[in-house]
This record gives sequence, structure tokens and C-alpha cells, in this order.
Amino acid sequence: MPLSIRLPAEDEMLLERAAAALRVTKSEFIRRSIAAYARKVLPAERAEAEIDALYIGRGGSLRRPETVSDPLKRAVLERLREKHGHAG
Repeated sequence: MPLSIRLPAEDEMLLERAAAALRVTKSEFIRRSIAAYARKVLPAERAEAEIDALYIGRGGSLRRPETVSDPLKRAVLERLREKHGHAG
């Protein structure tokens, strides 16, 4: 898909220097830059177990609050289930 953008002179010079340093075209440099920046901005997809570990530790599952060993975390998950009908 063609894309046209206007860059200030400073940014154009910076783009030319950076592309030359990598020995790629300006277009290739821009494509790589967009891809790298998008990976930082967009959330990474995570497996359910990874999400569980991130938010409640390794001691249970969001989908099964009864398996959570920490009573406070289990109570929060149970309240979420009551309020929203599910948790995770």
C-alpha cells in the first residue's frame, strides 16, 4: 500500500543518515521502524497460564478461583465472578 508523508528537513536528513548507516533504502528503514515500534506498542498475546502467573502468581487459575492458594486473591476472584459472571 503506497503511503506518502511529509517530513521536516531535520527528520529527512536523520532518515537518510540512519538508512545509509544500515545500508538499506529509506523505505526499508521506515518499514522496519514501523514494525519495531508497533511490537512495542501493541500488547503481546499471552497464553492463559502466563496471564494467570502475571496477575495472581503461580498458585492458581483465574478460571478456577478455588485453586488460588492466597485467600485474599481468591476472595477477589470470587467477587469478580459474582459481579461479572466470570473472571478470565
